Amino acid sequence: MRSALCAALVAAACAPADKSRAAAAGPAQKYAGTWDGRAYHSESDTGTPFRIVSSVAEDGSLRGTLMFAQVEAPPIPVRARQVSDTALVDEIGPYQSPSTHRRVLTTTTGRLHGDSLNGTFEMRSADDGNVIMRGNFRSRRITP
Repeated sequence: MRSALCAALVAAACAPADKSRAAAAGPAQKYAGTWDGRAYHSESDTGTPFRIVSSVAEDGSLRGTLMFAQVEAPPIPVRARQVSDTALVDEIGPYQSPSTHRRVLTTTTGRLHGDSLNGTFEMRSADDGNVIMRGNFRSRRITP
């Protein structure tokens, strides 16, 4: 009886992990949390403040919402397109840009350094796909 119980415990311990727990332990988990940052359209720009809140979904994908400080608007969907231990590519929108006053889609490419995620963005018209603006962003995780 005792050996059967030990065998059952060993088999359970060696069984494949639950997908949601395994996914949460992957690189996407490094980007989950609340991030405050600024997007810079030029070197002289003081930056547009933003907040992204992201989490790992049950399927292991990273999803979130973007909100601009001082702008009354519904949260904007953020979808991770590429996730690694050190880099993240997000697709944001479509949304009404507070800086261009147009409906846009934005792609960001960021590099993770501790609790900082910094990189570049490219904003395109949601209507015709033409590039409207390129710039840089800096952000810092304020809560995991």
